[in-house]
Amino acid sequence: MTDKNAAGGTSSSKIMLRPVIGLVEGLDPSQLKEITIDAILKHRILRDEACALFLELQKLESAQARPQEVSFAERGYIAAMIAVHAHQTALSTLLDVLGYIPEVPTRQLSN
Repeated sequence: MTDKNAAGGTSSSKIMLRPVIGLVEGLDPSQLKEITIDAILKHRILRDEACALFLELQKLESAQARPQEVSFAERGYIAAMIAVHAHQTALSTLLDVLGYIPEVPTRQLSN
């Protein structure tokens, strides 16, 4: 996160989601690891969905589609990217609590 300071410059600070910290506080390390791996897999799904929407938006723009179609596609892409960034904040918090980036096997989310 970038904040303006009094001099007009910027400084960088990390966002930590306290509710996420509270939810995983006291979990067994193996449980926390599994939750974090699931969050990584979910993040990849969200990212892939946003990428597909971006490609569709580019395709519509290149084809000079109707403005309503382009606008609808753009809103979908923006909403998908908001979800990606929001999830990234939660995932970053989980990774900080876990203390390392776990190896992520190629598998589906558990539940």
